[in-house]
Amino acid sequence: MARTSKKKRTEQMPLSRRFHVGVYARLSVDGSKACGQEDTSQARKNASIDTQIAMAKQYLKEHPEMELYDCYTDLGRTGTNFKREGFERMMQDVRKKRIDCVIVKDLSRFGRNHIETGNYIQKIFPFMGVRFIALADGIDTFEEKTGTDEMALNLKNLVNEMYARDIAEKVRSSKRSCQEQGSYTGGIPPYGYRAEWLEGKKCLFICPETAGIVKDIYGMYLSGKNMRQIAGELYGRGIHRPGIYKKTGHVYRQEGEVLEQWNTGTIKLILTNPVYMGCLVQGTTCGKPYKIRNRHDVDSGDYSMKWGTHEPLVSEDVFFQVAAMFEKSAAKYCNRDGFSKKVPLEEDIYAGVLFCGDCGKRMARVANAKQFSSGDRVRHYGYYCPSSRRVDDLQCPSKSIGMSVLDELVKAALHQEFALSDLRPGRLVKEYERQAEEQKQRIMQEMVPCEKQQESGKRRGSELYLKYRSGSLSLEEFQQMKKENEKSMQALSERKKELECRMDGMGREMKEKGKFLRNLMKCNEKTELTKDVIHTLISRIDVYSSHRVKITFAFCMNELLYADENGKSGKGGRCE
Repeated sequence: MARTSKKKRTEQMPLSRRFHVGVYARLSVDGSKACGQEDTSQARKNASIDTQIAMAKQYLKEHPEMELYDCYTDLGRTGTNFKREGFERMMQDVRKKRIDCVIVKDLSRFGRNHIETGNYIQKIFPFMGVRFIALADGIDTFEEKTGTDEMALNLKNLVNEMYARDIAEKVRSSKRSCQEQGSYTGGIPPYGYRAEWLEGKKCLFICPETAGIVKDIYGMYLSGKNMRQIAGELYGRGIHRPGIYKKTGHVYRQEGEVLEQWNTGTIKLILTNPVYMGCLVQGTTCGKPYKIRNRHDVDSGDYSMKWGTHEPLVSEDVFFQVAAMFEKSAAKYCNRDGFSKKVPLEEDIYAGVLFCGDCGKRMARVANAKQFSSGDRVRHYGYYCPSSRRVDDLQCPSKSIGMSVLDELVKAALHQEFALSDLRPGRLVKEYERQAEEQKQRIMQEMVPCEKQQESGKRRGSELYLKYRSGSLSLEEFQQMKKENEKSMQALSERKKELECRMDGMGREMKEKGKFLRNLMKCNEKTELTKDVIHTLISRIDVYSSHRVKITFAFCMNELLYADENGKSGKGGRCE
């Protein structure tokens, strides 16, 4: 069937047709606000929405053939996806034939995803017989279009999307900068705190009215009460849950107010939020790249962790005690598809090298799972001395340390150790290259007899067959000996493949080692500490109750360059 031109389809629409109009207005979240500016723009946001609607209504006055059916708004919604409450309500009315014309201020208000926006304007709306008008851009699908008009439409949509991409990157960079300064970048402050601007930073301060309740929640949980019992206790004391407190400003129920029971999820959020021990864990990218809105577990590059940004409500030891109790409780349900299973544990890179400096016992790790308001999840880790939980004469002084703090201390110690020597990364890389070459030679020496045995096996297989053909071997003897020879050949083949894989991995390993050493010498924020690195460079880390940490290195600087004939370096060196 021949195609119907867009020009003909447009001409088929009667000029005297009366349209029922849906006006759509949208304003995204104002995330470009500087760190030192307080958000007082809510009235301006509402005014902007009203301005968009007023422009559309003025247009309707000038076109009597159009009749307003309803206005649809989305405040604080991004244009990069179309899952918006106001937009979906408008599309529902479109499908029910209640409106057949959509008016927006400009294309960017409709959407900033050029593929989806173009799909609606050029495919979905024409198919449903809906007229689309963008006032500021001079777009009206009722009017006759040319190829140039369609190209201009596509270019405008693309520019709108690129603008959103650029703004998102700037917001992310600004947010990261604020977090590095220790500024609170969230919205409503956590229960127990209030947020105030101080010297260009949004800081958290203890709220006297609610701080005591947070401490009571921790105390009740440590005493053995579960979260449901804690919720009942808070209800019995007439304490409003955080949501009602934010609305009314009343901590306790006043006369005439309805008292609602605390949700156990809210209590768990308080018990697992590191903000209460003076640590800010804030998401920087919400666990999602631009235009990809599916929630997922975030990695270390998606969140910022800063210690000592505000006064804690509970000590680190109390917080890690609670975290250990949560972890022990979650272990009973490890086979269920619960929160802990959705956020799998990372490898403990300090296992076997981190000890209590007072009693000499190994420090135990606790992994606390935090969920951002966006739904993204992340784990942060800490260590404590198990002997500090004893109640007998063998009780050890209480001590704990966060993993991020420990990482910073280790990096600083390594940087100091390298900086005080005349070692250069190039010399160290060359030494590793020399050792790698020696390993290659050893692998090649192992491959030579392996290849010779493979050749012998092939000849043996041929000889066995000739002996069978000549009658020297019976069929049963031939099959038995052939099976044994093939088994031997298979083992040789697997061994050779293993050696080849080791050989291929040498280059990649050498490249990674060189990169690590250079980063290690610089000790910048991108330096990655792994279990292999820790166990190679450090023999022991001791943590004392006086907030003192002693690091004993597993090398001497001169022995890094001059290994003995067995390729082993000596041990020594310490940093406190």
